[in-house]
Amino acid sequence: MDIIRTYLTTSRISQPASLRGKAVRHLELTSIRRLIPIFAAWKGLILLIALASPGPGYDTSTRILFDRQRGEHDSWFAYGLEHVLLRLTRWDGIYFASGSAHGQVYEQEWAFSPLLSRATSTVARVLFSPLPISSIAKNALAGVLVSQLSHFLAVLVLYDLIHFVTPSTDLRKRQLAFTTTCLYIFSPAGIFLSAPYGEASFAFLNLLGLLCYAHAIQNRYARFADAFQHDACWTLAAGICFGLATMIRTNGLLSGLIFAWDIITMFPRMQSIMRTRDGEQITRFLATLTAGALVAIGFAAPQVLAYLEYCTNGNTRPWCTALPPSIYTFVQSHYWNVGFLRYWTLSNLPLFALALPVGWLMVASALPSILQTEDLNRAIAGPKQVDARSQPYPPPPQTSSREEKVFMHCLQRFALPQLVLVGLAATSFHVQIINRISSGYPVWYLMLAVQICVSGGWQEERGSEGRMGQRGSGVGDEDKVAGGGEESVAGLFGFKNVKPEWVVRGMVTYAAVQAGLYASFLPPA
Repeated sequence: MDIIRTYLTTSRISQPASLRGKAVRHLELTSIRRLIPIFAAWKGLILLIALASPGPGYDTSTRILFDRQRGEHDSWFAYGLEHVLLRLTRWDGIYFASGSAHGQVYEQEWAFSPLLSRATSTVARVLFSPLPISSIAKNALAGVLVSQLSHFLAVLVLYDLIHFVTPSTDLRKRQLAFTTTCLYIFSPAGIFLSAPYGEASFAFLNLLGLLCYAHAIQNRYARFADAFQHDACWTLAAGICFGLATMIRTNGLLSGLIFAWDIITMFPRMQSIMRTRDGEQITRFLATLTAGALVAIGFAAPQVLAYLEYCTNGNTRPWCTALPPSIYTFVQSHYWNVGFLRYWTLSNLPLFALALPVGWLMVASALPSILQTEDLNRAIAGPKQVDARSQPYPPPPQTSSREEKVFMHCLQRFALPQLVLVGLAATSFHVQIINRISSGYPVWYLMLAVQICVSGGWQEERGSEGRMGQRGSGVGDEDKVAGGGEESVAGLFGFKNVKPEWVVRGMVTYAAVQAGLYASFLPPA
C-alpha cells in the first residue's frame, strides 16, 4: 500500500521522469547556450589579432577616407574607435562602407549589394548618429555590427537546422548540432564574418532559407489534413530568404537549384496531377514555382534598378545593350577580370593552392551527400532496435521513418548548390573567395562533424537513469557494425588519410593568419 500511495501522490504525478547524472551533463555540454561564450571568445581573439597587426597597412585607402571625413570629430574617442574600424574596413569593406554612407555613386559599387548598403545606412542613422565620429566611420561601424549579429544568428539557425533534420535520438541530434555549429564558428571565413562584408548576412539568410525548406519537407511527409498548406507556406518562406540572400551575394541564386530539383521530379506526374485535379499537388507545384521565382527576383531587382539609372533618359553604358543587360556581370568582368577561365594563369597558382583544402572538403562532402545518402543516414541514425522474437521469418525489409526521409530529401538538395559553387569558383571566380563564401553552405560542416562524432563516439541514453554509453561499447559497438564505423564514414568522404583534428587545426590557423593579413591590407582577400 505504501508503494501505491507513493506513486499516486500529486507531487509524483505532476513531476514527470527526467534525465539524471551523466545524461544531464551531456545535455549541458551540447546546449545551445554553451555556444555563446565560444562564439564571443573566438570573435575576441580575431579582433585582437587584427588590432595587433603592424603598420598602417599595405594600402592606405581606408585611412585617407577616414581622415578626409573626420572634420570636427578630433577626440581621443574618435581616434580610438576609428583605429578599430580601420583594421576591419579593408579591401571590399571600403566599398560596403562607402556605399552605406553615400549610396552607389560609382558603377563598380553596384557589385556590393545595394540592399545591404541601405540596411547598414539605416542602422548607422538610427543607432550611431550621436557618436562623435565621421559619417564613413558610423557606416563602417554599422556594417561591423550587422556582420557580427548576422554571424551570431547564423550560428543559432545552423544549430536548429542540424538538430531538426538529424534522424536520430535527441542526444545524437544535440551532439551533432553542437559539433557542426562549433566548426561553423571557427569557419575559414574568419574575419570576413566580422568585417563590413556581405558574407555573414548572406550566410544567415541562406541558412534560414534551408531551415524553412526543411520544415516544408517535414510537412510534405506528414499525414494531417492541412499539411500541404504548411508545406506551401514554408516553401514560400524559404524562397523569400533565398531571394534576400541573393540580393546580398549573387551566389545565392544557386539555392534556386533546390526548387528546380523539386520541379523536375514533379514533371513526370504533372499530366496525372492535372487530370485528377489533385489540389495538394497543384498547390505544392505552384508554391515551389513561386519560391524559385522569388530567388530569380532577388537577382534581377538590383539589375533593373541599375538599368533605370544608367540606361534611360539618353544615358548608356556598354552593358545596356547586352542580353540580359546585367550591371553585375559587366563590372565583375570589366573591373575585376572575372570570367570563364580568366583566373587560370601561372601567377594565380598559389591562390588555387590556397583554395584547394576547402574546395576539396566541399566536393568530398557534397558527392556522397547526393549519391550515398542512405549510407550517411545509417551512419547518423544508428541501428534500429528491433525485437527479433516478434519478427516474422524471413524478416520484412526495413522502411525509412518520416524523419529519415526528410533528412535524405534535404541533404541531397542542400549539397547540390555547394557542389556547383565549387565548380564555378574553380572556373569563373577569384578562386580564393571560396574560403569565405563557403560559410553559407552547411553540408561540409555537417559531414565533418559526423566524422568527428563517429570517431569520438556517440553518447547515448542508456536505461531509465539516462546513463550514456561509453566509447567502443554497448550502442557504440552496434553503430560500428551497422554504420560501418569510423573507417566506413571516412571512406564515404574520401577522408581516410585525413584526421578531423587536422582539419580543425587548419581552419583555426588559417583564420588567425588571415585576420592579421587582412588588417594590414595584405592578400588573400
